[in-house]
Amino acid sequence: MPLLLLDLDNTLVDRDAAFRTAVAGFLAQHGLPDSDLTWVTRIDARGYTARHEVAAALSDRYGDAVSTTAVRALLDNGVADHVVLAHSSREALRKAQDDGWSCVIVTNGRTVQ
Repeated sequence: MPLLLLDLDNTLVDRDAAFRTAVAGFLAQHGLPDSDLTWVTRIDARGYTARHEVAAALSDRYGDAVSTTAVRALLDNGVADHVVLAHSSREALRKAQDDGWSCVIVTNGRTVQ
C-alpha cells in the first residue's frame, strides 16, 4: 500500500492566507489599524515564530486595548477557523486515494485543522 505524506501548512492549504484573514478580522473587531496587518504577519513569520512570542508581541503592542483572552483566541483558533482546502487539492487527494494511495496529513498545528 503506497503511503502519501502531505504537509498541511502552506503545502496542502494556504496557512498564510488563513492567518491574514484571521488577523484582519481581529484588527477590525478591536478597532485597531488595518495597517497593522503587515506588522502582525511579519511577527508571525509564516507560522515559524513560537505562539507565545507572537502573543507577547501582540500584548505589548496593544496593551489594555485587547485582552489576553482575545489574543489567545486569535492564535489558537484564527487559522483553523479560516483554512480552506482548495478544490484542486481536494480533487488531487481524491484521485490519489482512487489510485490506491493512503493519504496522511502531517502538521505541527492544531488537530482541528
